[in-house]
Amino acid sequence: MATAPDRGELWQLTEEATVGLGAPPPSDDGLPIVAQRGSRALWGSGFLVAPGWVLTCAHVLVDGPGRRARRAVRPDGTDVGVHVDGRVLRGRVAYSMPLPRAARSGPHGPDSATDLLVSEADRAAPDTDRSGPDLALVALLDPMDRERCAWLTDRPPGEFGSGGIVGRFAHPSGVPGHSEPESLSCGYGGTTGTRIKFELRADMRPGTSGGPLVDLERGEIVGVVKARFREGGSGIAVAVSGLRALTAAAHLDGAPDLGPDPYEELMRRHDDWHWHRQHPEHGNGEPTWVDAQRALPRRRGSWGVLDRLEALHQLGAMPPPSTSATVRELAAEALDRTVAHSVAPVGWRDGLGMLHGFGGEGDLAVHLSYLVLVAKWISKHSAEPEAAARARELYESVMKRGHALDAKQRGQLGTLRPRPRAVLLEFDHAPSTPYFDEGEEEVQQYVWSLYKGYEDGRWELARTPPTDGQPFAQARESALDALVGVLEAADATRADDDPVPLEVALPGTEFAAAVAEWEIREDARPSAPHSPMGIDRPVMLRDIERRAQLVDAADVAEQWRARWRGLHRAERLRLLRPAGPPAPLRRAQLKSAPHDSVPVLCQRVTAGSGHVAVQRAVGLGYPVALWRADGHGDEDGCGDACDGFHEGVTTLLDRPGESVRTLPGRLWKLRSGASGTDWLRGLILFYDSPDHPLPTASARPFEPPP
Repeated sequence: MATAPDRGELWQLTEEATVGLGAPPPSDDGLPIVAQRGSRALWGSGFLVAPGWVLTCAHVLVDGPGRRARRAVRPDGTDVGVHVDGRVLRGRVAYSMPLPRAARSGPHGPDSATDLLVSEADRAAPDTDRSGPDLALVALLDPMDRERCAWLTDRPPGEFGSGGIVGRFAHPSGVPGHSEPESLSCGYGGTTGTRIKFELRADMRPGTSGGPLVDLERGEIVGVVKARFREGGSGIAVAVSGLRALTAAAHLDGAPDLGPDPYEELMRRHDDWHWHRQHPEHGNGEPTWVDAQRALPRRRGSWGVLDRLEALHQLGAMPPPSTSATVRELAAEALDRTVAHSVAPVGWRDGLGMLHGFGGEGDLAVHLSYLVLVAKWISKHSAEPEAAARARELYESVMKRGHALDAKQRGQLGTLRPRPRAVLLEFDHAPSTPYFDEGEEEVQQYVWSLYKGYEDGRWELARTPPTDGQPFAQARESALDALVGVLEAADATRADDDPVPLEVALPGTEFAAAVAEWEIREDARPSAPHSPMGIDRPVMLRDIERRAQLVDAADVAEQWRARWRGLHRAERLRLLRPAGPPAPLRRAQLKSAPHDSVPVLCQRVTAGSGHVAVQRAVGLGYPVALWRADGHGDEDGCGDACDGFHEGVTTLLDRPGESVRTLPGRLWKLRSGASGTDWLRGLILFYDSPDHPLPTASARPFEPPP
């Protein structure tokens, strides 16, 4: 067979990544190798696409439509041999498209020991699952002497100029395990869906199926060789984009797996491997695919190979997009035009590939715009602190690279507004002379502060607080007016179905305030209607006095954290109730209660046993509790309303496997969607997390009055 005329780095890297696929090596228990079909020593070819993973065509691994697989799975998990570096490594077919199906009953009966891999050619059998692009993944069960990985394109199927195909065949010496690659130049012939037709300048040798089709102008693998046409002169390959159809449903039972999203995990490992090989601290000194790509004659443009390498590495660490439409929409927004491709994108990587060839002179701006949009989407839609941090890292790397843009392009990049974890409204006693009403009765004065809190523990002042104190009712109205705009701005950084939670910190004297039922304008317009805050978002009460208590009480701080940990580890929460009025929860009872306990009170908390119980629980470090704003007095005793209250709270809390972190959100959804649930009226959720303590007193910005 004719070999490639140019033996450059790209050919060498492609050949090194190409492997032969055949019968497995002899097992330690002496199980024989089943004879191969005909006289061929190998069944076909494949190539390494991530550490320990080989990509090939599914039909390479079967004998034909609906017939037996080449051999049953051995007890050690092996069903295929991978020929590389003069060795035959044990492998296992892990994923197959078309999907595997059970053996058909035929003249010789079913064979339960062998799964059947159905070839794309089996189109006549009505019981054959023909879904899938004729691709398979083999998991290596043995380590390689030297890891390698081909570079898979991130582009959808499209035109290429100079190309080549590579297969691996048994060595003429006949030494078991020894094989050699053979290469052949080809040209582009056309694309239909996930099929690429290529033109051959010489006949393609049987056994090339499953090998790589490389674009020699861009230095990347664009397809998996599928077949040659009988008349010769051309062949077809499955585009690499066909891998996007890979799902967990294509997994074969008992084989190694790539998790619930195998395509995105495979691409993450692929991109991570190439990034580490290029890193000075991790490389082995040998030429890489990126080195070979940088040496190629390139079209004029400012988005380079190293830019792509870094972007793919960062995108691989991000949470996946919600839908294919998300990727397509962000790519279209970056390009400022509609993007239509025959193969739908799956991950962020695919969206980056959709930008190839569209940017022209502005290709750097287009790619950076897409990355900023991804960072903003993740920051808005992911509640995980780690995801928010990675989105910020991606955004900051784009800003550094954006120094190369002109003034207009820099202005069009947009900015990433950090996603607040919560908005905090604090009320504290004013450091001023008490106000006296007309009856000369002393009234406590309050000042308020508004903050935005973030997952990293930062608190950011959202409004300049007043310096003069007011009675609580007046301070509350002033604070709620200022709160409207803060909540609107915070909600804009989050998904529509994920409003920013509101935390209200009060001193213990105001613990009867039904904060979730405070009414607030629905938008910043003075004429906007008012509605209860708890309808629109999770609302929770916090203790502002705990901040000062913790300064001098290290044991309380540890109890606070220990009980918080206990609540999160608990399989189900334990309700802690007093025996009944007028008996409060005793101090010893509260101190000895297990860490998964949540105090629940139906008594009035402004006086009597309810007041004593709440103040004791909070003073002893309880982070979560529930009580009623309109609870009954000790002299009244419990009634039907109390029964409904406790029954509703029990249903809310007694949720096996449900984390206490979801409690504010679950309560919000009940408030916003329930009707006729009387037990919710006046319900106060005390939820004071030690993971996000209130801003320290020294950081509270009180300005001296003029």
